[in-house]
Amino acid sequence: MNKTIPLLLIATVLLSACKEEAKPQEEIRPVRTITLASHPSSNHAEFSGELHARQESTLGFRIPGKLISREVEIGSVVKAGAVLAKIDAQDMALNALAAKAQTESAQSQLTQLKLDLTRSQELLAKKFVSQAEVDRKQTAVIGAQKSLQQAQSQQQLAQNQAGYTTLLASSDGVITATLAEPGQVLAAGQPVVQLAKAGEVEVFIDLPEARSHDLKSGQHTEISFWALPGKTYNGKVREVSPAADPVSRTYRAKVTLEKPSADIRLGMSATVKSSQNNATQASTTLPLTAIYGKDKGQRIWLVDMQSKRVKSVAVEASQLDRNEQVQVKGLKAGDVVVTAGVHLLREGQAVKLLPAQGE
Repeated sequence: MNKTIPLLLIATVLLSACKEEAKPQEEIRPVRTITLASHPSSNHAEFSGELHARQESTLGFRIPGKLISREVEIGSVVKAGAVLAKIDAQDMALNALAAKAQTESAQSQLTQLKLDLTRSQELLAKKFVSQAEVDRKQTAVIGAQKSLQQAQSQQQLAQNQAGYTTLLASSDGVITATLAEPGQVLAAGQPVVQLAKAGEVEVFIDLPEARSHDLKSGQHTEISFWALPGKTYNGKVREVSPAADPVSRTYRAKVTLEKPSADIRLGMSATVKSSQNNATQASTTLPLTAIYGKDKGQRIWLVDMQSKRVKSVAVEASQLDRNEQVQVKGLKAGDVVVTAGVHLLREGQAVKLLPAQGE
């Protein structure tokens, strides 16, 4: 009996050991991670641009001709209606004279036909001519009236063209470019001068594709000029082009300068600083491999450094760049993010952090 008890104890110990060996061990998956660093964040975006007049017009003659004089130079300040340039008016003057003579001829012919009609009507009353003859005279008078109207229109057109030989300023402003010289034979519409209209001025900015959404119409900005250190001006985004330039692949934005001072000149280099509307939601750059899910269901895995377990967190991802990096909102400095093997993890899984590559 005494020998049986030790044997039972030994059997019990062996059975317990077998049960412990049969208990499955939790899988600990190795992962690569990055820790989001704390860095100074700026709530402003800065863009470089150049100052222009809001309205810039390239002016030319409506008719072809030889340029005989240009009355302005670059920088000339002009008033609306001022003479800018002239082309040879001799041909246009001859056309006007010819059109005038044609009108006078048509008027004489109409007068004669009216007299003939009156005589025919008198003869008809005396039964010397037929009604058909009177009708022919009446039709001839109507045709002569139409010919006179046509001649008068041609005369008015010739007079207008004679006036087009002088190029006038369309508004008050300053000449920013001269594009033709005296003696040059010009085609109709060929640019002669460029006029910047007096009044509002704007900073033109060419936004790259990755920054095309950083400025919005109506957004307030702060403008400074390299040539005027220490001075700042208020500005407002007037428009942002919805389409990229076909050559430079940039988006043109125009920022209106409010209350410009007298020392500001067109063509100055400007810096536009704008406050970010989403400054409270700082964005972080992550590798694309850290994101899983689609559309609004994009998520990442965060590692709890105390328990060494992962937790799934929803994020807002956008702006994928050429280096397979993506901008992510909703994270903070110190977060440890899994960057590889995200599709093999499950909620609450224990993980082992692999050393960073290169360590």
